[in-house]
Amino acid sequence: MPTSDELRARFRAIPREVRDLHQDFAIRAWRGISWLERAEHIAGDDLEGRFLALWIGLNALYGQLDQEGRPWGDREALTAFISRIYPLDSTRRLGAVIASSQKAALGLIDNKHLFDAFWADSKTAMAELGREVKQSILRLTEKNQLPLWRTLMSRLYLMRNQLFHGASTKGSALNRKSLRNSVTILAGFLPACLEIMIAYGVTQDWGPVCYPPKP
Repeated sequence: MPTSDELRARFRAIPREVRDLHQDFAIRAWRGISWLERAEHIAGDDLEGRFLALWIGLNALYGQLDQEGRPWGDREALTAFISRIYPLDSTRRLGAVIASSQKAALGLIDNKHLFDAFWADSKTAMAELGREVKQSILRLTEKNQLPLWRTLMSRLYLMRNQLFHGASTKGSALNRKSLRNSVTILAGFLPACLEIMIAYGVTQDWGPVCYPPKP
């Protein structure tokens, strides 16, 4: 995956007048690159710190405003972003992330503690989880991996909620494996998305950016 320095160089290679014309893209990409750089400088054993920095970078890309100028809900905005970024991935960068991190991906999908139905105390939660795992294994070799990414993002979003809302103890042994898998996937996903946006998404409509810079 490209580093923040490489992505910043590619971003700056876009003519300034083009970037100025597409400010919503430019602000999202610039913010995302800055948080990817922050994640790169966090020690590898600080999993919480790396996850938080990577998620903030991702949030810079997917955040949306409603018609009244208020931020969308994160789950809704993230789902919309996945559906928007995936068709632009003509060189299968996202497929490469899955191919290089299959163990981490399946580890997240097979984790009941990152499955919404488990926390809802659904009587069918484990059966539902088993079906999702089987479907995901089949999707590893399918050309269209958008459903797989949607499943992965649902797991990562639950991890995000556990950390952001104080539902996890710092350094807890209970979530080391799942947090490490989450960081592995995010550390591939964020730079891949930035790479796709910079290469193919400059003129796309990403929606008004949340909290744009103002004098």
